[in-house]
Amino acid sequence: MLRRLTQTIMQPPPNYRSAPSDFTVMPLGLRLLEYSGLWGDPRRKRSFALMLIGTILLLIIPKIVLGTGSDSFDSIARSTAEFIFCYNNYLMMAIFAIQRKPFEQLIGTVQQLFDKHRMHQSTAASEYLVFVNRQIMRFSRLYITVQGVYFLIFNLLPAFVTYHAYFTANGTTAVEFLLPVESRFFFMDIRHSIVDYTIFSVVACPAFLFTAYLTVVKGLVFIGIIVYNTLQYQLVSKGIRELDTVESDTAQFRHRLTEIIDLHGVATKCTKLLDSVLNLMLLVQFTNTVLMCCLFLFYISKNFNSGAVNVLLLFLALTVENLCFSYFGNRLSTENHNVAVTIYSTAWYKYPTTYQKQFQQMIRHAYIPRGITVGKFYIVDVASFGQLLRMIFSYYLILKELF
Repeated sequence: MLRRLTQTIMQPPPNYRSAPSDFTVMPLGLRLLEYSGLWGDPRRKRSFALMLIGTILLLIIPKIVLGTGSDSFDSIARSTAEFIFCYNNYLMMAIFAIQRKPFEQLIGTVQQLFDKHRMHQSTAASEYLVFVNRQIMRFSRLYITVQGVYFLIFNLLPAFVTYHAYFTANGTTAVEFLLPVESRFFFMDIRHSIVDYTIFSVVACPAFLFTAYLTVVKGLVFIGIIVYNTLQYQLVSKGIRELDTVESDTAQFRHRLTEIIDLHGVATKCTKLLDSVLNLMLLVQFTNTVLMCCLFLFYISKNFNSGAVNVLLLFLALTVENLCFSYFGNRLSTENHNVAVTIYSTAWYKYPTTYQKQFQQMIRHAYIPRGITVGKFYIVDVASFGQLLRMIFSYYLILKELF
């Protein structure tokens, strides 16, 4: 199915007109990353550090020091899962901030490819490159929209339920407020005092926004760069197929073959750089996802009410994010393998011996499994996402039996 999808999108619409941003690597994702302080001027890391410290003081410290205010295991499970969700985002971006150099090399290499095709915009490869870049932009806007809806529901629904219950109460029964997260907030009674609840909602909103912002940046930037690396392998396959239209004894053939070999070497180098950037972060992500999602499922199964909506939103956000990593990681590995299949499907054995050796070397390199890995343990693909879901459900069943 993935191969059919790839072959389908390999044909951009005719008369494709490019805009200036079409030959810029990840314009939206890198702009958002720059706003966070993790791109551009290295001194801007201080703004990221300040926002991170402030968010930890508002969200993490109260959870650790003061607890949830409830002794039920349901409440503890939800609070623990929310803590891991925040800690997961902060830790992944902190790892990225520490080892940003390979990512900068990766962006620079891909931008060189874009600059090269900017000068030859009439070619089929350039049109396809523009087509993919626009697809990434559309995906980025959709991803931001979905995460924005999550954020609005996450913050507005508890406030709406709480204020409605407070102002419609007859005054004889105590109203326990619905919190966006399971936590206490320093000395305030945010579960029963409407003033304290309002102060908490206003003060904590920037911390929720920062966490959601990191979630968006993490998805856009890391998934986007996987797609760009996949694009490099697709251009190699496309170039190999176009060699059939060129006479093998011409200088044009030799020049084009050299370009294809160089592009394939650059693509494999970028895959190694990409894995060096992501392997530790994905190890953190996948490990924490198992812990978070089984706790989220346990809480939802015990509390299927309006209070479980925020938990369900976090569960959906995690599941969609990991599905995207797995799907696009699978496409990256598939396109690397498709280079060998494409070469083998051509009449490469009819070319002169020198060319045959070059094709054989490309086939050997392409048959080596490549992709993004989870801590160097295994390659991320759709099958690994299925294993992740099975692990989550297994641990959830164990929790359900124990509690």
